[in-house]
Amino acid sequence: MMEVMGMNERKISELLYVLRLEKDVGQKKLCWGLCSQGTYCRYENGERTPDRLLLNAIIQRLGKSADKLVTILTIKEYRYFLWKKKVLTAVGHEDMDELERLLDGKEASDLTINKNLQLQFKYRMQALVAWYKEEDVEKGISLLEQAVELTMPNIRFEKMERYYISIEEMHILLELARFWIKGDRVDEATNLLNDIVDYSDRSYDDYEAKVKILPKAVRMLYPLLIQKNRELEGILLCKKAVELLCWQGVLYDLADLMEGYLECASNLFENEEIIRYKRQLQALREVYEEYGADIYQQKEMRLTYHNQELYLIDEMMQRFRIKKGVSQDVLSEGICTPETISRIESGRRGPNPNNFYALMRKLETEHDYYNGKLETNDFLLLEKLKELERAMSFNDCKEGRKLLEYLKTKVNMEKKQNYQTLNAAENSILFLEKKITPQEFVERCEKDLDCENEGWRKDEFWKLQFFTNYKILLLNHISVGYECMGQLEKSIFISEHLMEQLDRSKVQLEDRYESSMTVVGNLSSFYGETGKLDDCLKICEMGINLCLESGRGIRLAKFLVNKAEAMNEKEGIFTNEARKCLQKAYYLSDLMSIHSVTAYIDKNYRAFYEKDVEWY
Repeated sequence: MMEVMGMNERKISELLYVLRLEKDVGQKKLCWGLCSQGTYCRYENGERTPDRLLLNAIIQRLGKSADKLVTILTIKEYRYFLWKKKVLTAVGHEDMDELERLLDGKEASDLTINKNLQLQFKYRMQALVAWYKEEDVEKGISLLEQAVELTMPNIRFEKMERYYISIEEMHILLELARFWIKGDRVDEATNLLNDIVDYSDRSYDDYEAKVKILPKAVRMLYPLLIQKNRELEGILLCKKAVELLCWQGVLYDLADLMEGYLECASNLFENEEIIRYKRQLQALREVYEEYGADIYQQKEMRLTYHNQELYLIDEMMQRFRIKKGVSQDVLSEGICTPETISRIESGRRGPNPNNFYALMRKLETEHDYYNGKLETNDFLLLEKLKELERAMSFNDCKEGRKLLEYLKTKVNMEKKQNYQTLNAAENSILFLEKKITPQEFVERCEKDLDCENEGWRKDEFWKLQFFTNYKILLLNHISVGYECMGQLEKSIFISEHLMEQLDRSKVQLEDRYESSMTVVGNLSSFYGETGKLDDCLKICEMGINLCLESGRGIRLAKFLVNKAEAMNEKEGIFTNEARKCLQKAYYLSDLMSIHSVTAYIDKNYRAFYEKDVEWY
């Protein structure tokens, strides 16, 4: 194992500084309405750390998505995000009484979260109450205009390109356009939506940022284009939005935009692309209806895809301390009182930044409040790593190898975090390329995880670890390696223990989506292969629901395939229900361009159901 290096306490400050220079924007303009220039300067100097909402806003104003950063939160901060999720759920169900109750609750005001951003969100939600409950469009418009003025003063009277606008700020502008449409100010709404589409396409150069706004704007814009007999423009915009959503594997807005494409193309000759969209859309709608997500997905335009990974300070610190074998008294020595450590580990308070860094150093970990999977101040490299992970998920070794070699030349491989991340990727590529055996793959992963010779079997291993996404990744690799060796009992042991660890955390599965979905996906396969069919069906249902609730569809088809195969195995015949399930899986995997899954379904469907099937 490589020696632990000293923590860099300026990770996020350096990242902000470099991103801002790349965009050639001054501090004052970047932080306008969010915080004072002096406060922002302290963020770049590493003297203070922004809260997650504020960090999101700053990075999004620079055209990027902060989802590539793992965030360490106090339980109090996390409760605000859970409250916000409840608020949006109430909106999705048009439950205005519940929404008002939530907005009046103490969770609506959290002193650890940026005040202006909290207030903006509250104005936005109050505008919805004015619309749905009071039918007062003008009051809603007034509330939204107040929200806009908090961080984007005069933007309604100036060109949007003069501003740096975050995703949340864009949501307020989208809401304003929606209210303008309701108030018969259609031309103003059309112009604003066109500006939003142009801005998001031009200024959000990170696809994870772009996908959160452009499709939502197009979803509102295309009906207005139809009214103005501009269907061709609507076709092009809807297609662009659909392709962006599918590239990122996002479900939110997808069905409506496919429907928008078909509506705009209703007067055209039914070509191959239109036929494909119709069948793919039907499959998506059927899945939504079966799992009770149809109304929620259609009506709720305010939900935003995110791909963040969250850790809690209390859970992390306690596990690191216990693994190191030190008492609260020893850990606190020279930093704070033992009582402070006790309160941190119980979630009753969080450490101040200076104490946090001091405690992390003493625990010999490199974790900062915000951490990329690579230690770098170049955001482009985090985007390239995301592309590498996508290539690996599609078993595209050629593209994966190209991206890996590029990253190895760009990052400091002496940094432990960089070495670990890229070494794990290289071992995966070698394994997929069949240049190392499953046994060698397992041995390498066990060595990197410091659990050689099946050390993961020991109870102490599970009790002493804090399971970061890196550790979960390696354990998933180990489980897959044993599967390839036919030792599925070991694969299931690892995956079930990982699932237990994720369930024990106060962080919800969707807030550790990447880690949790890999575990759930592996378990669904392992259970099916070992004949644990009821367990397989149960976890497939869990995976499908998690995909729909989180608005992410990359793994949806695979869960449907595993479900269909388990149903057939359980019944002892090839059932019609499983047949329909496979059909939906085929169209959804084709929609998301997961070609390996599409080919697998086609081969098995022809073998067991319909030899001469014509999918389109």
